[in-house]
Amino acid sequence: MDSTFLGVLAGFGMMTNPGGTSGCQVELHNPSQRVADLLENLGVLHLFKVTVGPLELPDNLEAQTPQSTNPTHEQITRTSLEAHQTLMAAHPDNVARFKDVAQFLAEDLKNIEKSS
Repeated sequence: MDSTFLGVLAGFGMMTNPGGTSGCQVELHNPSQRVADLLENLGVLHLFKVTVGPLELPDNLEAQTPQSTNPTHEQITRTSLEAHQTLMAAHPDNVARFKDVAQFLAEDLKNIEKSS
């Protein structure tokens, strides 16, 4: 589950920072050490600006509560597959880590689509 979340996050980081070097658009504020270590280990920490300290929001920003969703098994499988593919594309070391998971998810998705 961690790799799916981090893969989605990395995909967002890659979208907003296509060069992957400077000018990071996505800021991670006070990430836990575990999350920071996982991002570093997966080779995608450079996609983010990491800040530590009290959060200071602009005056014109309002807090929003996200709407709850009930994704289908197919949507969850597709998102998980895309997240793992993103991590493999982001760093060559991740291919060995996630190729079996990606293959399993692709086969599962194919089976789900057949039975729909």
